[in-house]
Amino acid sequence: MPRTPGSPGMAMSTTGASAARPSPRASSPCSARSTPNWRWPSPSRVSQGNRTPRWPRPRELSGEVEISRVMFRYSKDGPLILNDVSLKIRPGEMVALAGASGSGKSTIFRLLLGFEMPESGSILYDSHDLNDLAIPAVRRQVGVVLQAGRLSAGSIFQLIAGTGNHTLDEAWDAATKAGLREDIEAMPMQMHTVIGDGGTTLSGGQRQRLFIARALIKKPRIILFDEATSALDNKTQATVADSLGKLRATRIVIAHRLSTIQGADRIIVMHGGKVVESGNFEELMKLNGYFATLARRQLV
Repeated sequence: MPRTPGSPGMAMSTTGASAARPSPRASSPCSARSTPNWRWPSPSRVSQGNRTPRWPRPRELSGEVEISRVMFRYSKDGPLILNDVSLKIRPGEMVALAGASGSGKSTIFRLLLGFEMPESGSILYDSHDLNDLAIPAVRRQVGVVLQAGRLSAGSIFQLIAGTGNHTLDEAWDAATKAGLREDIEAMPMQMHTVIGDGGTTLSGGQRQRLFIARALIKKPRIILFDEATSALDNKTQATVADSLGKLRATRIVIAHRLSTIQGADRIIVMHGGKVVESGNFEELMKLNGYFATLARRQLV
């Protein structure tokens, strides 16, 4: 069973200023980092039972995602992790989730991927409830890039292509978009260079770019990032951002650094399982609320 996230963190008020503002924590400006548990859950937690999905093979997703009045807890008697959370994301939009550890950010990712099911409320793709879709078919159209992802042993090509039926040219294209091409060209066997288990011979930045390339080769309509560019320099970040912009994929980012979220179309600030602030970076700073207080601490 996945871990229950820890103490509550940040949060929204779509109506804004009238909501009670939590006291900012002294330690972390945008998030007290806590590595989510991405182990594949037991079948009982994600099974759709004997139900036949209404749309067993969904057509290509547009990238529209909606979380509608979702309530969620990890165990029947456990604390409420998400409390009446609603959020609609437009196709191609970049949305950053900001908040301290335990505020519900990683839980949202697990729900979007069907690793968990809401206690009440709905997860919708193109207005279709995830319960009515074949979850594996949805996942094939969603790229996931984790900061703490693990690499198995294999050639660079195998690690980028994964289990998909991709060509060498497609792998090179994905590597170029991820800013990894020059690094691969400098390797002894280029795409056929074998990397050991865990990818320990690669730098942190190379591992992150490889994970990004592995997501991009699928040409996903939706990409979930968990601070997946933390080890990249500014030039490489710009390359990746430009590639993602051309892909026109919906991007949902768990953010732990201001540099990651300043360019987001919207920042959703979470606290205690609720959304307490929402807007772009400039709007939230002008609001001078919880997010602004945390952001200024990182800017000092």
